[in-house]
Amino acid sequence: MFNQQEIRQARLNAFDGLALNERTYNLVIGAVVLWGLGLNWFMAAGPLAGAIMTLSPLAIIIIYLIGSLGGIFIVYRSDVPAVSFLGFTVLALAMGLLLTYYLAFFTQGTIVAAVRITAITTAVMLILAVLFPQFFLSLGRTLFIALGACLAVSLVCGLLLRMDMAWLDYVVALIFCGYIGYDWSRAQMFPKTLDNAIDSAADIYVDIINLFIRVLSILGRNQNRSGD
Repeated sequence: MFNQQEIRQARLNAFDGLALNERTYNLVIGAVVLWGLGLNWFMAAGPLAGAIMTLSPLAIIIIYLIGSLGGIFIVYRSDVPAVSFLGFTVLALAMGLLLTYYLAFFTQGTIVAAVRITAITTAVMLILAVLFPQFFLSLGRTLFIALGACLAVSLVCGLLLRMDMAWLDYVVALIFCGYIGYDWSRAQMFPKTLDNAIDSAADIYVDIINLFIRVLSILGRNQNRSGD
């Protein structure tokens, strides 16, 4: 469904008629990421949270899968900025739906701590990506293979063998730290168009959300152990 080589080539050849300078291009990436995170915060902390929690877990999973895959498809396949932004918004709403349900299992203190750690880690990785772009670009294949291996291990050992997979959260968190740096460095390779900025923001947004989920899981588990 999402051939990374095709996506990369499409972005390299993209020109939507809205060429941006480097500063504006990066500001758009940041603004779009913040838009997605803002939607997530509004859904989890605003009046929608109560309505979301009335849905069954199965309904949330189905809506999440349809919304996230559909949103990503629109973002990656469209070269029209407005359409790509719409796809990104659909993706963020789907992520927000899942996050709202997931956050209900954690204390406010744990959530705040996870937000802080994720924000600091993201900032550090972005700074490192600016300083060492070639290093992060060289990690692309390694990160992809490592993430695929973690998924396979999770399915086999976690779901089938019922083994304790707590350590996997640390590994996956580290992988998405690398992906933040990789996707930022990769974004700088593409023509600096409005559509490419939105597409790159979607990549980084997904990295940040996945990192946050893993950090939250680690902190929640540690809190439960200290409370025992």
